[in-house]
Amino acid sequence: MQFVDVIGQNALSTRLRDGVLSGRIAHAQLFEGPNGSGGLALARAYAQYLHCADRTKEDSCGVCASCVAHKKVQHPDLHWTFPFFKKDGSGKSISEPFQIAWRELMLESEYIGLDDWLSKIGADKKQLFISVDEALEVNRKLGLKSFHGSYKVLILWLPETMRIDTANKFLKLIEEPTDKTVIIFVSQSADKLLPTILSRLQRVHVPRLSDSEAAHGIIAKTGLSEELAQSFAHITEGNVSAAIRMSSLGVETPDLELFSSWMRACWSRDGEAFMTGANDFASPGRESQKRFLTYALHMVRQCIIGNYGADNLVRLTKGEQAFVSKFSRFIHHKNVVDLSRLIEEAYTDISGNVNAKVVFFDLSVRVHMLLRKESQ
Repeated sequence: MQFVDVIGQNALSTRLRDGVLSGRIAHAQLFEGPNGSGGLALARAYAQYLHCADRTKEDSCGVCASCVAHKKVQHPDLHWTFPFFKKDGSGKSISEPFQIAWRELMLESEYIGLDDWLSKIGADKKQLFISVDEALEVNRKLGLKSFHGSYKVLILWLPETMRIDTANKFLKLIEEPTDKTVIIFVSQSADKLLPTILSRLQRVHVPRLSDSEAAHGIIAKTGLSEELAQSFAHITEGNVSAAIRMSSLGVETPDLELFSSWMRACWSRDGEAFMTGANDFASPGRESQKRFLTYALHMVRQCIIGNYGADNLVRLTKGEQAFVSKFSRFIHHKNVVDLSRLIEEAYTDISGNVNAKVVFFDLSVRVHMLLRKESQ
């Protein structure tokens, strides 16, 4: 992938190229930014630029053997690490069984989110992580001689899924890098990384794309009309990967129906609906549960933003707007902080493997009490 294929981020792309041309290449870097802003795309373009045999000031050449290998996601000196799950019956818990699926996903698009990866490997009911075994395997690979005699590059996607013991293993690699090795962490939640890891990385902030930049990229990647691309860019707050996923599924808001029925049940304190909702919530798997809670938090925040007249900041689909127009009056200054806190606590509980049905039922009862709180 070349820098010209990256959506927006022109100033950052120039900075990365200038660093390579001047020889200022940090051996461990962190590309941090919101999902869909292009952190992974930038990492791929940067790795190709490092390996290119005939790079220019503007970009990699795109035609040398290294560039062709990058385009096919087959360069022998580019290594990938990403969250995965341990397959039944497998020995060590490493990413090798998933590398083919990852390559296929990278060939489909460089703008992906965790939902795309979960769908690709059929892991919706699994909780993904990066294991200690994977860290040891990466150490082994990067200790080998490079195939082309140039840089050995590791792109580690979503390092925040590392466990503490895994992070400590990677810490040793960062502190004692092998010759001509570049490690690129691509994170959406850098605050979840250990301080000892963060302090040893050169941090590269990848800003959120503007709506116009995102819309232009969505058109280029999907062929959608300008009007629809602008709508998706606005709804997703410039998240290109989410917009691409929405366009491919033909569904703008897959969680709206569950959220709206849940809120109706919470308002009426419908115990039977609580149980049905708990079953619906628990059945898909933890990553989908966390996605739904993130969506619920988004909807609560959108309600309070609209209530205070900041219409230019409201980011809702037509279906969501129709629901919020009736529901938002129940979200106000006396309950919005507590509602947000409860949803965030539920997210933490789900991440900690607490029983999903219990979490959802308890959350529903508490939400009912807050929704019934008068605004005056």
